[in-house]
Amino acid sequence: MLFNTLLFALLLAFQSCVYADNFNSSYFKGGKIDAFYDRKDNGDFQVNSILWTPVFKGGHGVQISETGGQDINYFGGFARPLLTRPDLGDLILGAQEVLQGDSKQTEVQGEYRLPSGLGFGGGFVDRKFSNQDIKFAKISYRNEWQSIKYIASTQWQRFQGQDYPGGYVALYNKELMAVWGSDGEQWRGTVAYVAPDLGVHELRPAIEMFYVDNSIGQVNGSKDMMVTGSLGFRKGFLGHEARLGRAMGPTGVEFSNPLGYLNPNFNRRLTAWEVGEFVNFRFIHKTLPNAGREETLETAIYPTQLLGIDSLVNALFVGVGVTSPNPGQNGVSGLLGYHKRVENIESSFRLQHDFDRDDTSIFFSLIHWL
Repeated sequence: MLFNTLLFALLLAFQSCVYADNFNSSYFKGGKIDAFYDRKDNGDFQVNSILWTPVFKGGHGVQISETGGQDINYFGGFARPLLTRPDLGDLILGAQEVLQGDSKQTEVQGEYRLPSGLGFGGGFVDRKFSNQDIKFAKISYRNEWQSIKYIASTQWQRFQGQDYPGGYVALYNKELMAVWGSDGEQWRGTVAYVAPDLGVHELRPAIEMFYVDNSIGQVNGSKDMMVTGSLGFRKGFLGHEARLGRAMGPTGVEFSNPLGYLNPNFNRRLTAWEVGEFVNFRFIHKTLPNAGREETLETAIYPTQLLGIDSLVNALFVGVGVTSPNPGQNGVSGLLGYHKRVENIESSFRLQHDFDRDDTSIFFSLIHWL
């Protein structure tokens, strides 16, 4: 009941902005409507839709099982009602929910920031039929010194009846970013570089190394490292603002890239071929609690962009993927796809075939930029 009330309040706040103006207003400009279809190798598939605007970010998705499992429905949203009143500070409110059979997980979080940069926030996660509920509170401060922006936060988290102190520090300028901290149940660290923008058709390398250690708390989780890079970054996933959400974790309460405790959620991670132009890659290494490992490498190369050919075919990409371990062997796959933006419509299609497993997966996305 509480979640439904909060979600209704978020929608009302967003609805007032909708009727206040049209899609050309500051409430929508620069936003997007994003939808994708992803057919997994195991026969399951996922459909996800997002509304992403300066004042509201939210969406809904469903994972449909074709292998006898239970379907998963998830939805939620984050609102920023004080966007046009910076003299009053900044307020971020978020609520999410995941439903699977009789199981229900609910998350609520928020933060208010004074114009001076001092912020106060907190939230909770309620998991039905589980003792892994979470409560957290935080105090943060963000400001800028010369060309360096910084964020410092201290926080408290309660998980399975135990209290944990924690906090994060982030430092970044136009090119470099470093973030490090802990919420008591995990360590997070990020190091990233974005080259200066020399023009639309010029190389602009960008790379991010992101690390999460989930083994330090009561739940002995995995240790994950993700490295993402591009030779032609333009905007989005590898930008500093987008990075803040995942770099500071679910307690960060970052509207630019809202992240929660619940999984799955509407806020998708851009695929390797969407990250940039020319050449993109993503490498993920996961060390499991039983000392096992999982590794994934995915690449996307735009041959005609590297050759300087400016035509419709420069949207074609090819790539190689490696998954280790595959059942009984390492899996090598080939990728072929198309990713193009024409005016306000951006679409992508990828066909991937795993040669070792003789299995094929498809991904299709459509974005309408507002």
